[in-house]
Amino acid sequence: MKNTEIQDFKKKVSVLILCGGKGLRLRPLTKDLPKPLIKIKNKTILENIIRYFLKFGINDFIIATGYKHKIIDQFIKKKFHSDKIKTSYTGLNSDIIQRIKKVSQKSKKYLLVCYGDTLIDINLNKYIKFFISNKKKVTVAVYRLETGFGIFDIKKNNKIIGFKEKPLLDIWFNVGYFIFSSKNFQLFSKYKKFKDLIKFLSRKKLLSAYKHSGNHITINTLAELEKAKKIAVNFIK
Repeated sequence: MKNTEIQDFKKKVSVLILCGGKGLRLRPLTKDLPKPLIKIKNKTILENIIRYFLKFGINDFIIATGYKHKIIDQFIKKKFHSDKIKTSYTGLNSDIIQRIKKVSQKSKKYLLVCYGDTLIDINLNKYIKFFISNKKKVTVAVYRLETGFGIFDIKKNNKIIGFKEKPLLDIWFNVGYFIFSSKNFQLFSKYKKFKDLIKFLSRKKLLSAYKHSGNHITINTLAELEKAKKIAVNFIK
């Protein structure tokens, strides 16, 4: 694959960062502050996400807001002086698909959707190459599930025949970074729930998974936030 194909994609993609949720599990931090503006390593989660994309030469962003949207508006205007980094209010209690549908009307040819509470050190050049080589099917980044428990292998007679300490399971979970082509945008109007769209794409074999094996942080709780602050030193510059 020619590098020009990757560069062409970067010129034709809009990054949608989902920042509309209330972050209830992070109270009291999110009582007066939207979750994406919580800081890790002296930068907000949102700023870390944006700057990571900028490092790879991707510079068109739409921030889908909801809860405390005016605070995010002010933050973006103050922190980034660019007309390519915009906010779009998409409702307070909207499902993800409703936010995507609204923003897709302002998107370029491709739409890359990521969560405003997730940081991963995904190699975007390799990810884009994977998307193109898979004939531009809808693509999602996935991460192998880790368990904090020891796992026993047990036979039917309750005999234990094996034990693994905190293994990586052959189960992969969604960490976002969905890529949609404009030819898929019409699907956003057919479903009321994002999960139903994903089920449809999976059933029709129209969804590809990119297995990410690097670092990953999703911040939903106070415990995860504390863990994130320790892990972040590994890949947040």
